[in-house]
Amino acid sequence: MRQEPLDLIIEGGWVIDGLGGPRRRADVGVAGERIAAIGDLSGRAATRRVDARGKIVAPGFIDVHGHDDLMFVERPGLEWKTTQGITSVVVGNCGVSGAPAPLPGNTAAALALLGETPLFADMQAYFGELRAQQPMINVAALVGHANLRLAAMRDPAAQPTAEEQDSMQRMLDEALAAGAVGFSTGLAYQPGGAARPAELEGLARVAAARGAMHTSHIRNEGDEVEAAVDEVLSVGRNTGCATVLSHHKCMMPQNWGKSRATLANIDRARGEGVEVALDIYPYPGSSTILIPERAETIEDIRITWSTPHPECGGQFLSDIAARWGCDKTTAAQRLCPAGAIYFAMDEAEVQRIFQHECCMVGSDGLPNDAHPHPRLWGSFTRVLGRYVREAELMTLETAVAKMTSLPARVFGLAGRGQLSEGAWADIVVFDADTVEDRATWEAPTLASAGVEHVLVNGQQVFPAEAGMARPGMARPGKILRREAMAQAAAGAAT
Repeated sequence: MRQEPLDLIIEGGWVIDGLGGPRRRADVGVAGERIAAIGDLSGRAATRRVDARGKIVAPGFIDVHGHDDLMFVERPGLEWKTTQGITSVVVGNCGVSGAPAPLPGNTAAALALLGETPLFADMQAYFGELRAQQPMINVAALVGHANLRLAAMRDPAAQPTAEEQDSMQRMLDEALAAGAVGFSTGLAYQPGGAARPAELEGLARVAAARGAMHTSHIRNEGDEVEAAVDEVLSVGRNTGCATVLSHHKCMMPQNWGKSRATLANIDRARGEGVEVALDIYPYPGSSTILIPERAETIEDIRITWSTPHPECGGQFLSDIAARWGCDKTTAAQRLCPAGAIYFAMDEAEVQRIFQHECCMVGSDGLPNDAHPHPRLWGSFTRVLGRYVREAELMTLETAVAKMTSLPARVFGLAGRGQLSEGAWADIVVFDADTVEDRATWEAPTLASAGVEHVLVNGQQVFPAEAGMARPGMARPGKILRREAMAQAAAGAAT
């Protein structure tokens, strides 16, 4: 029987399927949006061939913690993703998302992380805009808890009335029905920090009923980190809602080492049947909005952007304060609204957390920052180069699994995160000997080295000039739903 020509054959590479097994030399054939064949395809006809001899062929990476919600509208090329092999991203993290929009007069400082585009009325409108824009990569979206508070409560800093709680739960349910994969909390920020257990558990029960999930920027990542982890684990334990602890860390030297206890508590919860995972970015510095209350407690703080003083982007707060002749708290107050990088983490502890079997990679990149944290452009290649090749923390196969099949399983992204016949053709080809991050604290937007080809649903998005995602052509990304939600809906219908 005559076989139809394949659209693409990636020839002669070392295939790492993403499932943790050993690499093997094989060709990968693509037809349309799917992987059609893996093996010896030397006899198959193909419209195009890519020579991958000596290179690794792996599933496209899944960034489980992005803040690119509005970038799909503002900067749809998403070069900071494609140049490091990312083919899917989860947005709407840390309690803030592209929808729903706040009530008139309500706002929150953390919304500045997202971009300049006005927020959308609801998730259905947000997804409608994504479909119209045609995303470059695949996107799964969480709905932000801060957005729910701002959209439902006249005083978002207060405790919700019964009516306001019902309104938040109804909006969450509508967002999940529209395609959101869950909700996120940012308990370290306002207004999310005002939430008490009953409010969080009410929302988590709505999510659990639809087979959705809860991700959390926990309430405290410093002195109270153990209690903050336990708080979020309790929400999962009491509601049955799948849980992800976002960018897990222990900040400040007096707390370095506490991850031994927090990881043990996570394992204990997993042993009790709580569905829980976590993610990290592979750097010892964190980044978010500038918080003046941190100015004197953290020695090294670098400003990433400032509305009243944009000229201060990239400078250290201590240098700015010295130049202005004031203390650091006063300088921080004058800079706000602003963003900052906080150097208060231990690299050895970051590596310890990453080695946990349920730990994924999330860039937590902030593309709206004028001088961003280098994690935006380098998280995934940094893992491959520094954590695998140089530090030898784990095998390349294990690291790839943490960035592909594990997040696909945790977030319920069917057919993603693996190279197998019939799976979606999200593929990255890279050189294991040279792949590395090049973005630095001083030059944070340098693209990575060693990534040679990136395909999203069968179309090459990097390098763009050599592939199919050229100007004027449709961008190939899709809006991803959570498979567990589809199963829950099917179960409810029977």
